Parts: sequence; structure tokens; C-alpha cells
Amino acid sequence: MNRWIPLVALTVASLTPSLVRGDDRDDEARKIAVKVTTEGAATFDTLNASAMAAYYDDDARLSFVARDGERVKTEYHNGRAEVEAYYAKLFENRQTIKSYNDVTAARLLAPDVLTIDGTFDTNTLKPDSPKIPFHQVRVKQGDKWLILSMEIFYVPAK
Repeated sequence: MNRWIPLVALTVASLTPSLVRGDDRDDEARKIAVKVTTEGAATFDTLNASAMAAYYDDDARLSFVARDGERVKTEYHNGRAEVEAYYAKLFENRQTIKSYNDVTAARLLAPDVLTIDGTFDTNTLKPDSPKIPFHQVRVKQGDKWLILSMEIFYVPAK
């Protein structure tokens, strides 16, 4: 039995650097995710559809999954122009809002590809405002992290 202890210790020691690097990447991913989603929420609060669309890649896809009566269906908006039209319609009923993104997970798949999961509070000024789960894939272009795909889920219980 005792001869296995050095082997286990050696194995753990050899894995430790990769675990640390993984933690560092997770920390970096989370910092980036919090930064870009905080900026996005502040822009959302301006109710400016063009400014919101500027966060998206030219070929982005925005998917809005929602309950429609008994069914759950998905509405797709492809490309920056359709994304802007989606936000323009969303912002038609203007009101003072203060939104907030809570990042629950972030992962760098590559140095220029980031996934983010979280919940979007549409208006923290109203305690009953919807808390909407989301999933984003972002790509780094220059110094910007643009949204390549976004899935928004509005599926309250029946």
C-alpha cells in the first residue's frame, strides 16, 4: 500500500499546474463576462436599438425562446439588422429601467471564443420584473467581444 503514496503524490503534483491554469482561465472568462454583460445592461437601459445591435457580430443569431400559450416556440433574428429591428420593437414602450446581468458561468473555449450563461433582470426598479435566463457565445474581434449567438429564454410556468 505504501508504495502507491509517492505515485499518487507525484500524479497530484503533475496535475496541479494544469488545474491552476484552468482556474486562471475561468477567472479571466468570468472577468470578461461580467465586464461585457455589465456594459450591455447599461446600454440596454438607454433603450437604443442601434447601440444594442452594435454588440452583435454581422452574422449573429438571436434566438428568443418563449411560451406561447401551451407551446414553447423559438423566434430567430439573423444578422445585425434583424437584431436591431428586434430591439427597436422591444423598446417601443419606453420607460425608465435599470437592468442587471447575473453571470452564472463563463468559459473561454479559445482565446477569442467565450461562452456566458446567466440571468437578465429586465428592471431592478420593479421587484416583480422578469428574470430571464440567457446563453451567449462571443467572439473577440480586435478589442471587442461581439455576440455571435444569443439565446434568451422566457418560459414562465403554465
